[in-house]
Amino acid sequence: MGHFTDDSLEKFNQMCSEGVNFGESPVYDFARCIKKNGEIYGISPGEVCQEGKQISDAAAKSKLKDEGSRLAKLRVAFRKKTGRELTPEEMEKAEGLLSKMKTK
Repeated sequence: MGHFTDDSLEKFNQMCSEGVNFGESPVYDFARCIKKNGEIYGISPGEVCQEGKQISDAAAKSKLKDEGSRLAKLRVAFRKKTGRELTPEEMEKAEGLLSKMKTK
C-alpha cells in the first residue's frame, strides 16, 4: 500500500479550495450503520449492516456533530497523520487510556 506525502495532501487541499471537483458521476448513494462503539460506516442501499444497526442520515449527521469527545478528536488526528483509521485494538487501547485520564 502507498501513502500520501504532506506535499501531495497540501496540493489536494489547495485544489479543493479552488473548486476542483474530484467527484465521480453518478453520485453514489449509501445507507449508514452504527457499531456498538459509535463508529459509523456506509453500506449500499438494500444491503444489511454487517455489524451494528442502520441509522438515518439525520441521526448520522447528529452523531457526527456530537463527536466532540477526546476520542473523536484523537481519531481525526490519527487519520490525518497516518491516512488510516484506528484498528479495533487501537481503539480499545485509546479508550482505556482516555478513561484513565478522566479518573485522574
